[in-house]
Amino acid sequence: MDAATASASAVALASAVLPLAAPPAPLRHPWAAGLIFTFAFILISFRRLRWLPIGRPAGAMVGAVLMVLCDVMSPEEAYALINWDTIALLLGMMILAEYLRDAGLFERVSGRLRKIGSPLALLGALSLAAGLLSAIFVNDTICVVMTPLLLVLCRDLRLNPFPYLMALATSANIGSALTLTGNPQNMIIGTMSGLSFAAFLGKMALPVAVGLGLNFLLLWWYYGKTLTMVAPPPAPSLLRTTPRGEPASLRIGLLSLVVSVIGFFAGYSMAFSALAGASLVIILHRKEPRLVLDRVEWSLLLFFASLFVVIGGLKTSGLAEHLTQASLSLLRGGPVAQTAIFTGLTMAGSNLFSNVPYVLLVGHTIPHLDAPTYYWCLLAYVSTVAGNLTLIGSVANLIVAELAKDTCEIGFGRYARFGIPSTLLVTATGTVLLFWLFRF
Repeated sequence: MDAATASASAVALASAVLPLAAPPAPLRHPWAAGLIFTFAFILISFRRLRWLPIGRPAGAMVGAVLMVLCDVMSPEEAYALINWDTIALLLGMMILAEYLRDAGLFERVSGRLRKIGSPLALLGALSLAAGLLSAIFVNDTICVVMTPLLLVLCRDLRLNPFPYLMALATSANIGSALTLTGNPQNMIIGTMSGLSFAAFLGKMALPVAVGLGLNFLLLWWYYGKTLTMVAPPPAPSLLRTTPRGEPASLRIGLLSLVVSVIGFFAGYSMAFSALAGASLVIILHRKEPRLVLDRVEWSLLLFFASLFVVIGGLKTSGLAEHLTQASLSLLRGGPVAQTAIFTGLTMAGSNLFSNVPYVLLVGHTIPHLDAPTYYWCLLAYVSTVAGNLTLIGSVANLIVAELAKDTCEIGFGRYARFGIPSTLLVTATGTVLLFWLFRF
């Protein structure tokens, strides 16, 4: 399947779950919208092309600009299509994570793991820590800060790093499904669905806990005999014996995080709860935050804002509704059959076109279903866990592989041998548990 055909198929697959009875809206430059959408998704899905190596954020921005220039929407409509709650939530959580990183939180976690004597116990503790930390912060952030620390830890303890790197990547992805702040697609789902932080957490706790447990058991089964493999003689440790950052800075960071979490559970705007925590940590530090703000992934915020406009072009053109009507036949049967179809489409779409674009595509259809809360939770769980299927299925996987490439090569095939069975098992189990929790 070529990229253009794949991108067009994504719209049909993602739209297959919307049983609309109203007649389609008049088309508004549908050919332009379709071509721009396909062009943008080629740039996004294939990440970097030789003939136009501009990357994903710039590719999405070009698509957004073309939607306006080709009169698929007006500039005012483009601004209105951007979900600023998602942008603000992601910004606030990134600022909090950077301050806690400077305060030495993640080095303290690594130091705790270092004291564990058993390689198997270390694997289990790492899986749990990666999952829980990713549920609080964005999973990509956890992989960025934990991978270098984990490599040093494995070298000093003379352990084969590959099983632990796999545990970090896969557990971070699974754990991030627990909350509406664990990953970008969940943030989008939170702002689009209106689900409360507590209600979402209550539904996702059991599937995520079981998923982390199953993933750990598979790690043990696959790599248990290699956990004690002796690596080359260790060089002097680069891991700090005393975590950097003053205790006061850590207390300030944790206090600010608690303020945000209280806002989440209280039902206040998640975006402004996160920004409140970020503002508090900046004020209490009483220092120019420029160095911290420089490390914020502004390109990721650009990517999200532009992607909202690109996906919005399908709606303003009327193309999304017409494609939805054409693909209604894909959703048939009772709740069990519909769940199976929805899960399969979400797993395929999340891997073919990346989970964030897929969630944006299918998200506007969920409110029209008979049990929208169930499908929001199912979409969040499956689109997140699906990232473990292949090495390129999740940005978190790529971060771990890239940071570890000089020490431990994580190839596509080597990853897939574990990622495919783990993803299928964890997804199937979690889907059944969610189905049971909603008492269908």
